[in-house]
Amino acid sequence: MNLRGFGEISEGIYWVGSSGQDGGLHCNPYLLVDGDEAVLIDPGSVLDFEYVYENVCRIIPLEKISYVILHHQDPDFCASVPLFEQKGACFSIVTHWRTQSLVKYYGINSPYYIINEHNSRLVLKSGRELFFVATPYLHFPGAIATYDQQSKTLFSSDLFGAFSYEWSLYAGDDYMERMKAFHEHYMPSNDILRPVMEMLLTMDIARIAPQHGSVIKDNVRDYIRALRDLECGAFITPIKRDLAKSGGFRLLFNNILQRYAAVFGRTEVLKLLEGLDISFDQDSLEITDYNYRGSVLWDLLFEKILVQKGQTWIYVIEPLVKKLCREYDVELPLVFQTAFLQAEKEISDLYRENASLKEINSKLNSSIQEAQLKLTRDAATDLYNYDFFRSYLEAELKDLLTENAQQNPALIIMDLDNADRIRVVYGDDEIDEILRSMVYLIRNMKDDNTVLFRLHTSALAVYIPHTGKSAAVTLAESLRYAVSSSEKFIEDTTVSVGVLCLEELREQGIYTDDPAQAMYSNALQRVRMAKMMGANTVCSQSSLRYYQDFNKILLVDADEVNIDVLKTFLENMKITVLTAADGADALAIAEKESPDLIISEIMIPQMDGFLVREKLLMRSHTKNIPFIIVSHLKNDNTVQRAAALQIVHYFQKPFVLSELLGVINNIIKGRPNDEY
Repeated sequence: MNLRGFGEISEGIYWVGSSGQDGGLHCNPYLLVDGDEAVLIDPGSVLDFEYVYENVCRIIPLEKISYVILHHQDPDFCASVPLFEQKGACFSIVTHWRTQSLVKYYGINSPYYIINEHNSRLVLKSGRELFFVATPYLHFPGAIATYDQQSKTLFSSDLFGAFSYEWSLYAGDDYMERMKAFHEHYMPSNDILRPVMEMLLTMDIARIAPQHGSVIKDNVRDYIRALRDLECGAFITPIKRDLAKSGGFRLLFNNILQRYAAVFGRTEVLKLLEGLDISFDQDSLEITDYNYRGSVLWDLLFEKILVQKGQTWIYVIEPLVKKLCREYDVELPLVFQTAFLQAEKEISDLYRENASLKEINSKLNSSIQEAQLKLTRDAATDLYNYDFFRSYLEAELKDLLTENAQQNPALIIMDLDNADRIRVVYGDDEIDEILRSMVYLIRNMKDDNTVLFRLHTSALAVYIPHTGKSAAVTLAESLRYAVSSSEKFIEDTTVSVGVLCLEELREQGIYTDDPAQAMYSNALQRVRMAKMMGANTVCSQSSLRYYQDFNKILLVDADEVNIDVLKTFLENMKITVLTAADGADALAIAEKESPDLIISEIMIPQMDGFLVREKLLMRSHTKNIPFIIVSHLKNDNTVQRAAALQIVHYFQKPFVLSELLGVINNIIKGRPNDEY
């Protein structure tokens, strides 16, 4: 079956691939169409790009694609993205930050929508929401799945995939065995698989659309339970069973044949059994009798498979055979011992020879390298140390100010806010551990030419050779948010961040004799100012007045009458009033103007008041803006959500104006009212 075209698996959701793929690993791209907007999910490899492109264009114009979701970085998922870009498509890449750090090497030019920075969800123009489910190490650290709440469809990435030598769009009766075979090969262990499956069992899922194999539309929960209970991975330790009491070798043969029939088809298995002195049921393929000793047939069967079908059949069944051998204490068939041992021996011989040569070279240089590392590296983080940082900065900035060079380096300094507490409670070693985790986060977000340093006990420096001020602040905000939202640390951890660009010193016309000292001391001063402003903040200005004047309030409401009433009273209080009629405008004004207080309705166009607050919390210069809700909508759920978002006060319309003005006065005087 070579299906040239597309299949609609749910209203507005299309499978847009091609079934004409060899090798048993079938790839499934999907297209979600929502009004005049579309989302392409795992667009596929270079090999099947023309089929996918043709199918997409038969459904919608290419310019309607707003987003491309990449569940992880494998080439069968996303290698075709640059080809879509070359066709003129303009979209954002929706993915996990760990995936983004790798897929950029495909040459992707589109902007990224990092789900970790958007509360793991994507809101389309219509308000339709896609939620992203973390599936770490299944089978990549940044792997995710996508859940469309409207259609109840789970786009599951590699999960629920299957080998498909005989492919069909929808899963058939034999799909369960093919799915198990796939997961036994690619998933690390049941310890990692089980928690994700248990979480999926709590969700309302109507269908599962995996990236490999077939769409599961019936008995969805049975497939989830099957993976929840599946033993997989190289280090499984199954429960020991008595072979004789369980049915003898016949049980093992039937397990093997059922798996082969599911993966390669009954016809191929029937051909395989020709010539063997055995009796079996033609329909179920279950062996009923055989004229061999069980252990002899165990070896003979796989020898015949290797001769007739080749190594592919051996590799596909290997995890199941090893599991059965461990479970029933049976000798591994000779084919597996000889074929795999020979390959392992050749690899081992080459490895030993290569290791010997490396050892000789290593011994020649190790003493010198060790001495150099001790002089320049911090032992705990393996970053360049403070002394090297000062020398490096002096060498980099030498003559840049006096020669009016166009290069504009930036320095970002990050210091732990809770370092003193951690040191007292957990000790200095835990400071080192936190910094090591921070280094891991930073390395996955920085460019290749950016250099990291460890300064003093709890501070790191990030040096960017050439950038703009806004780009440096954006990176600093991303780093600050990554640290504050990370669960890698022993307790909640935040950093205060100072940012300085060399162009700022040029504008001041000072410190031309020692730009390195000027850059370092000014950046350090901004770290101290960030801590004075409440910590967990990025400071990019050297005057506190930039942050402290209280004179602007932003009103957000689609009700013009309500806006006009509040505006009149506030302006009489000598307060500048900014207004917005929808969530998108409110977010833009808040980003640009940094108001001292925001008063918002929940039910506003574009994005609701809660989502506006969530996005403001992600940036240090807007996260501390007091936020008041004034809305007709108020119930237990919305109050709980408001509390979680640190909203100062929640008024229900109609409200007493004098009470609202009193709360505003308290905030201005520094006494916020936090009662709901």
